[in-house]
Amino acid sequence: MTQAGTLGAAGFGYNNQFWYGASTRLFGPNGNQLPLNAPVGVKLDNNTFSYVPKFKFLGANLQFTVDLAFSNARYYLIDPFPGRPGTQGGGAGITNTNFVPFSLGWHLKWADLQTGYSLYAPTGYYKPGASDNVSNGFWTNSLQAGATLYLTKSKATQVSLFDVYAWNTTEQGTTVTPGQNDSLDYSLTQTFSLDKSGKWSLEAGPAGYGQWQTTRNTGQSAIREALKYSIEAAGFTTNLSAPHGISVGVSALWEYGARSTFEGHTVVVTASFTL
Repeated sequence: MTQAGTLGAAGFGYNNQFWYGASTRLFGPNGNQLPLNAPVGVKLDNNTFSYVPKFKFLGANLQFTVDLAFSNARYYLIDPFPGRPGTQGGGAGITNTNFVPFSLGWHLKWADLQTGYSLYAPTGYYKPGASDNVSNGFWTNSLQAGATLYLTKSKATQVSLFDVYAWNTTEQGTTVTPGQNDSLDYSLTQTFSLDKSGKWSLEAGPAGYGQWQTTRNTGQSAIREALKYSIEAAGFTTNLSAPHGISVGVSALWEYGARSTFEGHTVVVTASFTL
C-alpha cells in the first residue's frame, strides 16, 4: 500500500505477502445486513518474483513479475446469494497465478509513476460446483496504474495510489461471466530515519482500499445478474526498511460500506528483498 508508483532498482526481487481476512457480516445490495451462518476466514500467501533490467524503454524502467499464490479458500467460493453455493470451500493449495509481462516506471522530481498490464490465470484446482475449489475457473485481464507523490523535498512524506481495472472471461464449465471491477489502494505515510546513515527507516500512516463492480454479471439468474458488489476499508500501514534492500511491514484494515458482499477486516504481513 506504499510506494505504489515506484518500481524497484535494477536486479531481482522477492516479495512475500501473507493475507488474513475474516468476515463476520454479510450485506445485501441496499446495505441491509443479512444472516450469516458462520464467520468466513481466508488465508492467502503471495510469492512475488520480479526482475528489473538495467536498460530503459521510453525513458522508463521495465519490470517483469510473476506472483504464485496459495490459499485455504477464496471469497468467490462463499457466495450465499441466489443461484450460488452458500458454504465455505474447504480446498487448499495453489490458486490463481498473476503474470505481469511488463510494467513501466518513471522517476520524476516530485513523483514516481508506473503502469502495466497483468493476467490472472486459474492455475489452481477448479470444478464447477465443487466445495474444495481454490481457483475461480476464469481468466482475469487487468490494467494497472500507480503513483507515489512526494509532498516534501526530503520525500519523507508521500501519498501512494494504486488502481487496477479488471475484466474476466467466462467461468469454465458454466455460462457465468463475472462483471468487471475497479480496485483502488491508497495511503498517506511519513518516513522516519532510525539511524544517522539513513539505512534503517520506518514508514507509517493511514491507509485504505475500495473495490467496486462496474458492470453486470452475465449467464446467471436475473436476480444474481443485477447484483453489483462494493466494499471499502480504512486502517494503517507500516514498513521497516533495512540495509541490502530488506523490508518488512504490517497493514491492518477494517471494512465498511459493503454492498452485496461480506464485510470484516484484513491483516497483511509483508517481507521483501532485492539482489
